[in-house]
Amino acid sequence: MKQRYIVLMAMAALIVFSVRDARAWLYGTSSLGPAAQTFINETLLPYQRQAKLVKGFANASAYSSAVATQRGYQGFDKFSITVGTMGAAQVPATTTNLGYYKGLINQLRKQGDVYLGVAWNAWTLNVGVKLPADLTISAKFGMLKYSYMYFDFDGINAGGMLNYQIISPKAPPVKFVLWRGLSIGTGLNWQRNRTMVHYKANPVSSGGYLAQPELRIFIKTESYVIPLELSTAVRLFWVLNIHAGLGIDFAFGSSRMNYSSMGAVTDGSLVGLYSVYGRQSGTGPTKFLPKIFCGPGLNFGPVIIDIPFTYYFNNGFNVGVTFGIVW
Repeated sequence: MKQRYIVLMAMAALIVFSVRDARAWLYGTSSLGPAAQTFINETLLPYQRQAKLVKGFANASAYSSAVATQRGYQGFDKFSITVGTMGAAQVPATTTNLGYYKGLINQLRKQGDVYLGVAWNAWTLNVGVKLPADLTISAKFGMLKYSYMYFDFDGINAGGMLNYQIISPKAPPVKFVLWRGLSIGTGLNWQRNRTMVHYKANPVSSGGYLAQPELRIFIKTESYVIPLELSTAVRLFWVLNIHAGLGIDFAFGSSRMNYSSMGAVTDGSLVGLYSVYGRQSGTGPTKFLPKIFCGPGLNFGPVIIDIPFTYYFNNGFNVGVTFGIVW
């Protein structure tokens, strides 16, 4: 027993082993023998090579920057004021099986790196005005800070759009059907997200050693998105509004991941302590993001409700809800 306490005190006071790998630093102890250090390397180093995870979160951030979109109500006469919320995700593959998405967290735990990312803009205000020559201009701003399950989010976004009405809205004398024409738009959306992923991993064992790592992954992304969109919409029976369109997002930015873990490793007799720290930089979101979008909405006079959905062809998507006034 005395020997165990001496070992624990020595390991807590002194770092006696370090390895640099993939821009990551691993610190542990060889007091339990070389096999213990090999166990730590095999168990924890996979979490330090997370280029896919960094890219996934950068893409999700870019997708969610379309929050409070006014695509379905272009061609308005004077102004528009909308407030919206939007969530986005990057996944390895798209499927209608919701169990697949639930299993991605387990894949992250087992593999250390998965092409996965999530983002959510809790609210954004978007104000647009009509200009001469069939142009409209809008500006938006929003910020968020919240926690959900394994994630803590802190983000801010701002941007604006300029739309040109290629074809003006058209309707019969009794406007039970209104085609909102055809609009082309572009602009700039800026977004900065800080995401903390923290959870206690399942116990891992190998070669007679056992550890239960507590993981903390900090991801920071900053994106500049230039959307280019062609959109149209139709209003039916004064109430139902349906919009659709296609486009591409030109995305730029940066991303960074810091990883840390502390815990104990044991062979059933002796107990060792370890500490792991790693960092990895990324290039930000994918540069070219082609997309299609659609969504239903409701009109109650000038009051509108819209549910935009966008599918990105590299297995990403966003979905949101927008409320506002269009006059």
